[in-house]
Amino acid sequence: MVRLVHTADWQIGKGYGTRAEEAACLLRQARLGAIDRIGAAARKFDAAYVVVAGDLWDSPILPMDTVHECFHAIGRVGRPVLVIPGNHDHGGSDGIWHRPEVQASQRRYAPNLRLLARAEPVVLPDLVVLPCPLQRRHSATDPAAWLHAFPWTTLPADRPRLVLAHGSVASFGERVHHNVIALDRLPAAAVDYVALGDWHGLKQVAPKAWYCGTAEPDCFDMDGSSRRSQVLLVDVERGDMPHVTPHPTGHFTWRQLKAELSSGEDLNHLQRQVERCIGKRVRRDLLSLDLGHSILDFASHDRYVEWMDRLREQLLVVVGKGSCTAVPAGDHLDALLNRPEDPLICSVATQLQQQRLEGEGPSREIASRALAELFRMVRREEQPGGA
Repeated sequence: MVRLVHTADWQIGKGYGTRAEEAACLLRQARLGAIDRIGAAARKFDAAYVVVAGDLWDSPILPMDTVHECFHAIGRVGRPVLVIPGNHDHGGSDGIWHRPEVQASQRRYAPNLRLLARAEPVVLPDLVVLPCPLQRRHSATDPAAWLHAFPWTTLPADRPRLVLAHGSVASFGERVHHNVIALDRLPAAAVDYVALGDWHGLKQVAPKAWYCGTAEPDCFDMDGSSRRSQVLLVDVERGDMPHVTPHPTGHFTWRQLKAELSSGEDLNHLQRQVERCIGKRVRRDLLSLDLGHSILDFASHDRYVEWMDRLREQLLVVVGKGSCTAVPAGDHLDALLNRPEDPLICSVATQLQQQRLEGEGPSREIASRALAELFRMVRREEQPGGA
């Protein structure tokens, strides 16, 4: 039995262009820090190899200080690190792996890294690796095509066989047009594990084929179902099913919540929900909060604004979606609706309130904003010195 750490899509040097520079810098450092956490897992669980299924780098034009720092961390792993080029760091002549200064840095700081840039068997003392590297960013050819008619009897019969590939599988749907891997063309009995990269979430796509996801998460999940913060510990043995165990490695947590507020109690519930997720952690979480077309009375809205200010101080990033509008309620609303001395204001307020209660989506939000502005206008006129 051979134990592997399966990882992929480190994308060292990722830009995080939409984030504030301070947050982006911390997120980039966390990706480098993940290499030490991967190495710690390899040593703790006595893995023989760390295998990186493509996209170790994010770009072919990274600065050398980033390259040196990455290779220095790989050198600390204390295990052989087997890497194939992916689409971000393809093996073509214009790719990062061909830069002489990158090659020199690797030799100096990470002699334990072995780049598997050719589609040919790599026979190790206890493992056979069948790399499927990408030679360009987008290819119409299956990167594992060389295995479709491979003479399997030429391989040692006593060692597990690992396919290391980067790309999408056909079952992902019609949107996949390049770097597509046809898993059904690989004979199941001849292969013991398929270590895949490219999909950034944890996903088993065949009995012996897994995407490991990213070791450090890099975005918010659209539906919250993907796991992006782990490596896979894989035990492989010739002719047996692999034993796969996820192991957490992430530093930052990316969370996505959705709520539509219409009362102070709704706000209380959301605050408790965020508290359960975040706890007392500081600068370790990124939160995407979609409030839809939320509407709160003035007092609750003031509490909401104060709470959001505190969240922005505690969290690394807060992404706000939707809107939260303050509207008059209770005595404030009565002051608009019951104005016999000002029938025009009363009529407008009544129509806006009706539209707010019966409308949906944007029309409801527009009516709410208009009602709030009407209240402020009336309040200003009633103050001493008002127009």
